[in-house]
Amino acid sequence: MTLKRKLAATLLTAGLAATSTILTAPSASATSMYDCSYPRVCLYDGAYSARNVFGWFQDTYYQNIPDGGRDRADAVVNTRNDDSVWLLDTKPKPDAYICIPRNTAVNLGDYAHPTGGTWAGDVDTIKIWGDPDDGKCSGTFQVRQGRVPDGWRP
Repeated sequence: MTLKRKLAATLLTAGLAATSTILTAPSASATSMYDCSYPRVCLYDGAYSARNVFGWFQDTYYQNIPDGGRDRADAVVNTRNDDSVWLLDTKPKPDAYICIPRNTAVNLGDYAHPTGGTWAGDVDTIKIWGDPDDGKCSGTFQVRQGRVPDGWRP
């Protein structure tokens, strides 16, 4: 019997009362942080603790941050459970990125930008790494950064 059929049989047998219990996702899969709802990645004007979200993303393709957002991206919250996120600065060549692991909140001003200064106000593109992704950055759950070779896109 397939897993779907087993689940359906269990639900029918257990009745409606048990249905809500069985279908309830584990708490980790619906965690929101700092006014950023799961499964979004939110950008903040100021520190994330101030909760001033100005934009959110959840699609897994390269997305440009809307006009004016580049200068406002001071913090990021990644509520996704198994996806890491790249915030990119495409102005320097080659492009620079900072990788935010799953379920992580980061004040970008705490991280030095490869060209000097910090990452605060230097983000113009976002890439959420969907399946298959383990939510790590270079094999760790720590924030990492680097350069994207010219012309490289997955």
